[in-house]
Amino acid sequence: MRLLAVVVLYHPGKDLAGNIDSYLSQVDKLLLWDNTPGDGQERLPLPDISHPERLEYRGCGRNVGIGAALNDAVAYAREYGYTHLLTLDQDSFFLQGDFRRYITAIQEYGENKRIIFSVNYFIKSRQSSLYPVTDTVDEVFSAMTSGTVYPVGLFEELGVFMEELFVWGIDCEYCWRAARRGVRTVCFKSILLQHDLGYQKKKHRLLGKEVFPNEYPPARTYYNVRNGMVLHKLYPESLNLKAHLRYHLYKRIIFVLLYEKRKIAKWKALWDGYRDGKRGRLGERG
Repeated sequence: MRLLAVVVLYHPGKDLAGNIDSYLSQVDKLLLWDNTPGDGQERLPLPDISHPERLEYRGCGRNVGIGAALNDAVAYAREYGYTHLLTLDQDSFFLQGDFRRYITAIQEYGENKRIIFSVNYFIKSRQSSLYPVTDTVDEVFSAMTSGTVYPVGLFEELGVFMEELFVWGIDCEYCWRAARRGVRTVCFKSILLQHDLGYQKKKHRLLGKEVFPNEYPPARTYYNVRNGMVLHKLYPESLNLKAHLRYHLYKRIIFVLLYEKRKIAKWKALWDGYRDGKRGRLGERG
């Protein structure tokens, strides 16, 4: 296995070096695609990073979205003969030894199989795992971007990531597209990636129930609504539109009113996302 990893950066925090160090020793090359507007490479918080020779900085000085950044990594993997691509978020990391176990598990399961490989996620804000932790390797509906390993040959067969979505849904769309072609997505339930969902900050009580608003900024709010509507049209068997709108639109209207800042900007993003989703609009928000 020749493993290329890519992390898409956007205003990275001080924990970036530690996160990268949790897997850098086990990859052959790590691409850091910086979506932060402007030339931010000199400001990256990477003091005393291990194996700096394995890092390569990429980007074009503006936010091109997640899909375009991942597709740059796909092209790089093809050009330089890597067999597998690992995609990661900037705030995700493995506890000591877990990434080595993950790579070993893939190799033992069959690294050359026509399969998308993923991990279980320990959701830090909830202090619980996404799936029950077991020793099984199970087929799952889809995988998140962070921690997923793709055989590079799949991109020849299935095409590249749908960068027109710009941000939300790129990961699940690829898994759903793969499933239609008989390519499974499997999860190693015993291997945990330390991860968080969205911008969750604080739990609240509402009508006697505990709620945990996903406090996305306006731009991300827009894509969450719009892309779910677009993906429902493409994959009606995979995305329940009523459930999607209930969580990303209707509940969010209430949560913004009660708990979140920048209310007007977020409400406008919700409306714009719904309007453009109905129209089937893709690409970067205008």
